[in-house]
Amino acid sequence: MTHSSAVSFRPALLFGGLLLLALLIEYTIIRQPAFRLRPELPAAVALDLLVGIPLLFYALVVRRYRLPATTVGAVFSAMLAVGFWLVPAGQQQYLQWGRHLLVLPEGLAVVMMAVNIRRLLRAYTHAAQHSADFLENLHAAFTAVFRRAWAPLVSELAMFRYALLSWRAQPEVGPGQQAFSTSRESGFRALLLTVMGVSVVEMVVAHLLLSRWNATAALVALLLSAYTLLFLLAHLRAVPLRPVLLDGRRLIVRTGFMWRLEVPAEAVLRLQLLSDTPAPRRHLLNLAKPLLTAPNVLLTFSQPVAVAGLYGLRRTVWQVALYVDDRAAFARQLQAATRPD
Repeated sequence: MTHSSAVSFRPALLFGGLLLLALLIEYTIIRQPAFRLRPELPAAVALDLLVGIPLLFYALVVRRYRLPATTVGAVFSAMLAVGFWLVPAGQQQYLQWGRHLLVLPEGLAVVMMAVNIRRLLRAYTHAAQHSADFLENLHAAFTAVFRRAWAPLVSELAMFRYALLSWRAQPEVGPGQQAFSTSRESGFRALLLTVMGVSVVEMVVAHLLLSRWNATAALVALLLSAYTLLFLLAHLRAVPLRPVLLDGRRLIVRTGFMWRLEVPAEAVLRLQLLSDTPAPRRHLLNLAKPLLTAPNVLLTFSQPVAVAGLYGLRRTVWQVALYVDDRAAFARQLQAATRPD
């Protein structure tokens, strides 16, 4: 059995090194007395941050790892925040243009959804007649209406739905599907609530300290912290709503709304019960890590399988480590699903 080639980290490391070098150069330029006197210098710094670094990210990271092109927008947003942090308030006029550009993609997405909202609702309702999986139904609706999945937008909508609108939702388990919970015995909820509590304290302290130094930096840090808390809340809700499933002869492994794997049960070559976390390997994906617990089951597949993640991220692996509360029952049912009739 041959394995696919390992993922090279050189492009990512090269980008990281060039990014640090570029930021150091920009910082040195900004600290020069001439920076406040020559208007072309703030324009050059803004151009480097908002155009040069995102293009570098696209060339070295997006193309190399086949990431969604929309991830460049995240780097643009990060560089805009860095720009407001580094550049003095009196020389931020070019960064203000970047702030207006940042609104355009979101505005276009809102307009696109408003125009097609009825079609999206119809497509989602049709998909929901065949599946209880909210996230997959949302992907199917966007694909049916726009002929593409729009994975980043779907992930954002899913995050808001699970965080704010799922408090009365039932577990996403369809008729005839066997569900195996992943959060009742692991202490996941208590651990994540602790992390969220610590994050709130850190957010308040950081905001108070930064507001004394730079109001813009304090606001950016506050928004990022609030977004992180919203993400954690969505994860807290999604995990119990999206258990591992056996649907006839198909295995569906879900880790909240972060990862999803669907394969025929017979694709599982071997199931091992674990007593400890396996050593990291290049073709092993630990799906128990987002649950803040150690995996207790290791699945080895007969061929490479694709695991879908947030924002269109995909991993191709040979092994998956996961956690299920009743691993003995899971092992029995999976073995039964692989037996010939």
